[in-house]
Amino acid sequence: MKAYKAAKEFGFVNARVRGQLARSLNIADYERLLRSKDYKKFIGALRGTRYGPVISAATPVEQPSPEELALVLAVDYADVSHRLTRSLSGKVRRFANAYSLVFLTEGLKTVIRGKHVGLEKSEILSFVVPTSTAQSKMFARLLRKENVEKLIEDIPILDLKVALLTKLPAYEEFDSPVPLDVALEEWYLRKIMDSLEEFSSDDKQRIVQLLEARVDLRNTIMMLRALILGFNRRMINASIVRFTEDSQAFGDSISQLDSWSGVLMQLRKTKHAEMATRLRRIYTNTQDLAEIEMVVEDYLAQQIKKQLTGFPFHLGTVIGFFNLKYLEMRNLISIAVGLEKGEPASIIRQMITIW
Repeated sequence: MKAYKAAKEFGFVNARVRGQLARSLNIADYERLLRSKDYKKFIGALRGTRYGPVISAATPVEQPSPEELALVLAVDYADVSHRLTRSLSGKVRRFANAYSLVFLTEGLKTVIRGKHVGLEKSEILSFVVPTSTAQSKMFARLLRKENVEKLIEDIPILDLKVALLTKLPAYEEFDSPVPLDVALEEWYLRKIMDSLEEFSSDDKQRIVQLLEARVDLRNTIMMLRALILGFNRRMINASIVRFTEDSQAFGDSISQLDSWSGVLMQLRKTKHAEMATRLRRIYTNTQDLAEIEMVVEDYLAQQIKKQLTGFPFHLGTVIGFFNLKYLEMRNLISIAVGLEKGEPASIIRQMITIW
């Protein structure tokens, strides 16, 4: 009975997601793109995929630059995600709407960072991907403000504005947008948790486990970077994203450590023990944080892929789609940048995540 109810509730969702994923690039597509002799050949090969009409509709330029291509792909991702969300109904749609707030939070991060370092309005907006006309107008309006504080005060979403204003003293103390990034991330996580209230405990647990993994590993990387850069304790505490009780306890525990080996040893005490052992081995051999970040991204992608295998009628199908489509966009950008810089396929292959 439970399986029948889930299949009835998520049958349409699953069909929509499977239809979209069927258009995703496969391993053969990636290999064909990676074998491109140069960036021009790559664009030609990419035009032979589903992205051909997308590129042609977005720009009249025969060979868009990697930066222009990145924006085209980001807009397409936002459009596909938005159309999928609109096709859903009820609590599933409310969850998808909450999950889609990632475009708002990432856009605000870009706007705040750009304003912080004094970039021109047009330059900042070229990296922002709004999902509606109203959102586009909001970003443009915020960038007319004279500083970050005034920008925050003009945000029309009350609870988000309060969350950012709470972190404003830390932003001013450290002269860094990182505390504001943390505020946006935590606000986004709260919105997702609120949207899960109507779902079963099984569905809630599926999503929470994925989000916990993302937060814990993000905090691990942040702490490794903080040790390299010599952050003081106050800045470290302002950089930790706090989520569930277990996740917060882990974040607090690593914030007090003073060695990378201690951070990874603490990670071994969590449900990510196997991953911690792998990261320790890699970092011991390379001392390369970029390689750690790539391994973490691959690990998270594999965890998300598991949501799309086996019994498919559950909320993990939705989050799986959003994340795997995002990885596809990021992969294409990585290949484009790598080929434009003349990197060999063997190096670029290490920069992407194929599920």
